[in-house]
Amino acid sequence: MRTRIVLKEKNLPFERILMDLPNQEQKEPWYLALNPYGKVPLLVEKGAWVYESAICNEYLEEKYPTPALAPADPGARAQMRLWVEFCNSQFVPPVITLVYENRKPPAERNQEKIAHNIQRLDELLARLEEQLQTRDYLLGEYGLADITFTPFLALCERVGVDLSRFPRVASWAGRLKNRPSYEEVRLGLAA
Repeated sequence: MRTRIVLKEKNLPFERILMDLPNQEQKEPWYLALNPYGKVPLLVEKGAWVYESAICNEYLEEKYPTPALAPADPGARAQMRLWVEFCNSQFVPPVITLVYENRKPPAERNQEKIAHNIQRLDELLARLEEQLQTRDYLLGEYGLADITFTPFLALCERVGVDLSRFPRVASWAGRLKNRPSYEEVRLGLAA
C-alpha cells in the first residue's frame, strides 16, 4: 500500500499484480527468485527489481524526483529515514500483533497481549504527538516518512487504538487519509 501511495503521489502509471498471500504464493520458487524475502511489494521496472517498501519508495523518489517526497537537505533526509525505521521497527509490530489478535474469535484473544501492545502503541503515539507539536507532517512537508505510517495509522483505528487521546496524531492521520492517493489505494484494496 505504501509504494502504491508513492506511485499515485508521483502520478506514475503502474500495473498492479495481486499475490495470493493467504495461500503463500509469495513463497513460491518463481517469486523467491525475484524477491528472496518472499514478501510484498516487489517493484519491477526495466533495469530494476526492488523489494521492501521503504527501498521501493526511495528508489521511486530518486528516479522520479518530482513531486518531491523527500527533503533535499542530507540532514533532513537522514531524519526521514529515521522516522521510516521507527515506523517499521517500532510501530508496525504492535499494530500487526493487534490485527492478528482481533482476527481471532473473542474467546481466543490473548487479552494480556492486546493490553501490552496497546500500551506500547500509546508510548509510540506520544512520541509522534511530540514530533507533530509544531508541524502538520513529520518533517514539516508531506513525504515518505508520513506515507510509511499511513496504512498503519488506519489499522490502529480498526483494532481499537484510540487516536483521539493524541489530537495532533489524530489530525495528522486525518490529513493522510484525506489525500487522493490514499483514497484511491484504499478503494483499490477491494479490487
